[in-house]
Amino acid sequence: MLVQRLQAVALLLGPLVFAASPFFWTDAGHYGVNGGMLIALAMVPWVYGLVGEYERLREHVPRAAGLWLLLVLVGMFGSVAFGLQGFFEGALGDVDRVALDRFADYPPQSLLVLWLPGPTFPLALLVFGLLLRWTRTAPWWVTVLICLAALAFPLGRALRLEWVAYLVDLLVLAPFGYLALRAWRRASAPPRAAT
Repeated sequence: MLVQRLQAVALLLGPLVFAASPFFWTDAGHYGVNGGMLIALAMVPWVYGLVGEYERLREHVPRAAGLWLLLVLVGMFGSVAFGLQGFFEGALGDVDRVALDRFADYPPQSLLVLWLPGPTFPLALLVFGLLLRWTRTAPWWVTVLICLAALAFPLGRALRLEWVAYLVDLLVLAPFGYLALRAWRRASAPPRAAT
């Protein structure tokens, strides 16, 4: 029960910390030291919370849930990489796309570290919303908000538009708040007697 409660808290804490990151963006939407740190740190509790949701989905669609979990892990890696890129860019004073432009000197490495795994987390959120809808394990509005947020996610982050990032983060917080509350209640419920 303790693990399930921790996962419930993590399911809200991860998106909440992630949503705080745009408030620390520096000039022209650079993640900066604090914003990059928050993005990287947010992924640990968020994914821990999603592992609890994986356990639920696995009961209904084990293969699809396993593939989805792989997407989540690759997406976590990409998000942490971009968060750390922003952190080091801010710490080393390498701004105005200089850092990103330097990755062109290392095409295969940056492809594997940033450009392929980076968009995988929004894809994992989209698949999560679809799996929740398919298995009918969450209300329709939760699945719709998760899917909308997943589709809009890259706009706020890639285009560095703060207002879009704020809006997307709100779209993410509402359904994940619901899922966290539901997971907390499930963890707090007395175990059912075997029949």
